[in-house]
Amino acid sequence: MIMYVCIGLSIVLSLISMPLIIGFCKKFSLYDYQSARKIHSGNIPRLGGIGIVISFLISVVIFLLVSKDISASKSLPILISTTIIFIFAIVDDLLNLPAIVKLIVQLIAVSIVCFNGYRFTQVFGFKLPTVVSFVLTFGWILGLINAYNLIDGLDGLCGTLSITAILTLGILFSLSKNYEAGICFILCGSIFGFLCYNWPPAKLFMGDNGSQFLGFMIATIPLYTSSDVFEHNKFLIMMVLTSFPVFDTIAAIWRRLRDRKPIMSPDRSHLHHKLLNLGYSSKQVLILILCLQILICASVVISYFLGETKGQALLFETLAFMILFFSIIHYSNRKKMLQNSTDEKAESANPVNQENPVETN
Repeated sequence: MIMYVCIGLSIVLSLISMPLIIGFCKKFSLYDYQSARKIHSGNIPRLGGIGIVISFLISVVIFLLVSKDISASKSLPILISTTIIFIFAIVDDLLNLPAIVKLIVQLIAVSIVCFNGYRFTQVFGFKLPTVVSFVLTFGWILGLINAYNLIDGLDGLCGTLSITAILTLGILFSLSKNYEAGICFILCGSIFGFLCYNWPPAKLFMGDNGSQFLGFMIATIPLYTSSDVFEHNKFLIMMVLTSFPVFDTIAAIWRRLRDRKPIMSPDRSHLHHKLLNLGYSSKQVLILILCLQILICASVVISYFLGETKGQALLFETLAFMILFFSIIHYSNRKKMLQNSTDEKAESANPVNQENPVETN
């Protein structure tokens, strides 16, 4: 019962906080300003992540302290680490910190989690050596923090990808009789309140503080121990659940290395940019990605019931489908850009003189 009360509390607190944050941002001109690489028009308040985090922390602390089925101290390293990520991300939103400072802070937060026992200890039933376990977990958490930060470029996109992934984790934990499922559902409530203001056309953005917080939570929540089926396929499950931001980030890194640009430099070649270039509207892009994400989440839940081996096969098939989807969009977008370039060259080679048209009998 306390879980449902805390879920309701997280929704209410999130919904109440968002108008207050919008008013605060407008008063102090804290906007995500319009620019050449931005999709949105106008200047949008950008600190919505504060409402997500505060509503979540208040609700989850009450849940952990009151619930008799879960140890509050067990979740303390994750809560401390995510608070560190959140605070420094707010500072980054306001002051634009150097990349090296952000990396150091993230490494500190990840270290707190890993050295308190939260790690991937096995993959497909094979126990990982301690060094490999640490390296894999460090890379996983750092990668996901920045992957969700990079995917936050379209109204509602980061929020919907996050809430669906976390809801699926909550379902898996419930099936595994893990009471940490309550943490997932409470976080979903906080994100839902934000999405009411971030759904296109957005009235509020979450900012780096929100996207980094969600990336960190999605990376660390599955590190709680669970049932054998979940543990056996856990890393593969997470690769499937986070395939949109992960594949988009891998593509961005490859693109920037190929073009000899800084890895963290912004561009307009992310998945949502490509879909927009192919003629989809912003809302159509969001709905398309959301529908595919729901199918991904459904396949993950189904894989749990299929068991270790058959479930693993389904997960690999889902991952292959996502690779195929990204490849189709990539080559379709490249074909469209080449066609546009050809058309522009043709127009410049055959200019039409509008002032003195040639008359023919």
